[in-house]
Amino acid sequence: MINPKELLAVIIAIVILAFSNSFKSILNGNSAHFLYSIVFFAIILAAYMAGKKLMAFYLESKEETKILTFQRYGLYERSYLKTPVPIGIIISFVLSVLSLGYVKWFALTETYIKAKIGRAVRKHEYYSYSEMTEFHIASISAAGIFSLLILSFIAYLINQPELAKLSVYFAAFNLIPLGKLDGTRIFFGSRILYSILASIAIIALGYVWLLV
Repeated sequence: MINPKELLAVIIAIVILAFSNSFKSILNGNSAHFLYSIVFFAIILAAYMAGKKLMAFYLESKEETKILTFQRYGLYERSYLKTPVPIGIIISFVLSVLSLGYVKWFALTETYIKAKIGRAVRKHEYYSYSEMTEFHIASISAAGIFSLLILSFIAYLINQPELAKLSVYFAAFNLIPLGKLDGTRIFFGSRILYSILASIAIIALGYVWLLV
């Protein structure tokens, strides 16, 4: 279930992603590309979140998609900003404007995961644990990436190359093991799982570049 705060974050992410993807076209007078990008990224974010939420439901946990933020800048306890900076939005917007739309950044979101109270192992009678392990967190993040790769394959089959391309790009960006991105959670939760997803993403990127 998506809450109003999460919905607002997703809408903002969709608009910024569409702006980043279509800024060069906007400069050339093609504003329609921006509208198409909004539709495509709405589909991409829907698939991405659905995959994570389904896996979170299976693992008796809560998942929430948020705007990627930056708050900690050092190792000490005092090395925190009082207000989180929406670094994902800033990077995407600034890179697009400064490069006139040639450089794009699609990693705008982060995943917040929390175990439900009384979470239990399925097929066991008694509650045996309530905390999320790194592998469980990695599995939830990986489900979102996997959903995007499936979406790109379906989009290719139904002759929607732009949707297929953007799905692969979004998955690849979020697989980067940096900061709070899903790639970091997957990498430290399961190197094998990360290697499999990264390999598939690289192959998909290769096909996408051949289509461009």
